[in-house]
Amino acid sequence: MRIGSGRRSMALALAMVFLVSSLFFVSADVSADDSWDRMISSRVDADRAMDHLYMLSKKIGPRVSGMKSEKQAAKYIATQLKRHGYQIDEQSFSVPDQYIGYVHLNGKEKWQVGASPEGRITNKRPVSGSLIYVGEGLSQKDYGKGAAGKMVLIQYDADNRNEQLKRAVENNARGVLFYSTTGSRGNHGPAFSPRFDETVDIPVLGISWIHGQWLMERLEKGERVKIKVNTEHHSQLTSVNVIGSRPAKTRSSQTPVVMVTAHLDSVVGAPGANDNASGTALALELARVMKNDGTDVELRFAFFGSEERGLLGSRHYVDQLSDEEADRIIGVFNADMVATRYEHVTHLYAMTVDGEENPVSKAAVQAGERLGHPVAQGRFGSSDHVPFHQRGIPAALFIWMRVDSWDPLIYDIEKVYHTPQDTIEENISRERMQTALEVIGSAVFDLLRKPQPAQEPWRRAS
Repeated sequence: MRIGSGRRSMALALAMVFLVSSLFFVSADVSADDSWDRMISSRVDADRAMDHLYMLSKKIGPRVSGMKSEKQAAKYIATQLKRHGYQIDEQSFSVPDQYIGYVHLNGKEKWQVGASPEGRITNKRPVSGSLIYVGEGLSQKDYGKGAAGKMVLIQYDADNRNEQLKRAVENNARGVLFYSTTGSRGNHGPAFSPRFDETVDIPVLGISWIHGQWLMERLEKGERVKIKVNTEHHSQLTSVNVIGSRPAKTRSSQTPVVMVTAHLDSVVGAPGANDNASGTALALELARVMKNDGTDVELRFAFFGSEERGLLGSRHYVDQLSDEEADRIIGVFNADMVATRYEHVTHLYAMTVDGEENPVSKAAVQAGERLGHPVAQGRFGSSDHVPFHQRGIPAALFIWMRVDSWDPLIYDIEKVYHTPQDTIEENISRERMQTALEVIGSAVFDLLRKPQPAQEPWRRAS
């Protein structure tokens, strides 16, 4: 929709007002005793968190919704929580089917990628062939001498995808690899499951941008690239939430609850070191540090499955809460992407769904100022704090990010988000993990020590 000059000026003025109101640094009560902060900051250890991060992203790898790897991560998390004495509850729930592909390169490398439901599902019977690159593959000129018996690499064009696939079939391609170009947030394109209007009798895969680049580099060097692909359809899947609780010193039906949350899954084809082994690792380290710090507030850690499929785990968790149980929760600290190495990020943000301050974001901003690690207040959805907010529970997302000064709704998220490059080596900062541990840990403990009244303006009306 185009905006006329007068409306454009008004829109710019409103954007500036929003920028000032939503991306400000909230002044802290610096007179607060920071001895409690030092007690937390001296005990949290990024190296311990990195051990969890290594296990999740390196040893287990992509933790795909509903798949065995996600359950391996859940088992690991539950084991760690039990070791620290937490009471464990696990919730299972149904999730949509998965279409997953595997690319075996020259018999040496194996990549997990997406597969199209409209392509042939090969299961355990791979299809092999030499690889050729045909650009966008929309004309016969792109194919040159044709593609009979070949595996075809195509630059994916969402608007012309049906024509692209039709051309590949007409040229007797043995299989098709569409490579992604740009992700939804300006990141390098991730692996994906392309959809088409018609089915075809060849395997069709959606590979990441970096996979496409790696393949083209080899072809440009004159290498003969032989690949083997197989595709799988997984149905009747279940995902899992893992909840660890430490009871309050005194318990009643009105005992307040403070939660630390993170999602344990990653997208297809991505090791998910920062998204979100980092948030999971942070929560596990805080669980270790706070296991014996009893207060009159219950401390609860929740690790949600299938966040990447549409916040399915956190929605399931929130939906099964009774109104009485929901009203007990006075704050949710959601850690998602808390250790990026991306050089353009500016701050650790406490993001609320509506951009308004709540007890969680306020506690974090104040803790950041006391610790000398400024935390910015901002507005952002797309993570597990959203279902809590929609239920009227104070919640905030914690994430390292850069927000464009001219438009507070445009965010700069790391380029390797949701890609095979989201690894410890390429995308994790130990220093940012330590900062996040100190700030979030201090803010959590502050709310545990000084719980807010049960009913405030941000609470759901009863």
